[in-house]
Amino acid sequence: MYAIGLTGGIGTGKSTVSAYLARLGYPIIDADRISHQVTAPGSPLLPRIEEAFGPSVMTEEGNLDRAAMAALVFAEPEKKALLESIVTAEVKRIMEERKRQLAEQGQEGLVFFDIPLLFEYGCEGLCDAVWTVSAEEEVRIRRVMARDGAKREQVQARIASQMPQEEKEALADEVIDNSGDLASLYDQIDRVLERYAEL
Repeated sequence: MYAIGLTGGIGTGKSTVSAYLARLGYPIIDADRISHQVTAPGSPLLPRIEEAFGPSVMTEEGNLDRAAMAALVFAEPEKKALLESIVTAEVKRIMEERKRQLAEQGQEGLVFFDIPLLFEYGCEGLCDAVWTVSAEEEVRIRRVMARDGAKREQVQARIASQMPQEEKEALADEVIDNSGDLASLYDQIDRVLERYAEL
């Protein structure tokens, strides 16, 4: 088994790459999906979140009030860091457990860890190699504006708040440029996969 971390900033199309790899049959371990699961109703993580942030971020049923939490962490950056420390630690633990399970099951070939904030959260140790999906900034801005109905300035601010794309590219083993059309993207992925086929 060879673990590849897949990352990329907002609007680069990392999810498109991940979906294509899934269609090709590669196992995908999705950090965002795990993050949502560990904050879902009934999650054992919820009492820790309530203890850290108080009852204002919980519904009457004892579930996470995502809107209240979003408003809180947006207003107070240190609260955002606290939430991420609680949730990220659990997400990393689960990803490591899933990797271990795949190894025990005799999984062979490539396995992908889809982790948007891979470098920011120090997940490099989970992977044998890292692929970063990149795109020209104007392309990224247009994509997010169309997808989220956001204003240009909002998208630019979100891009600016993330690790610079150039830094991610420098840290990655492979850079996939998703500035063009889908055919070009899929061709790039296929060519990179060929190089990893024997691993």
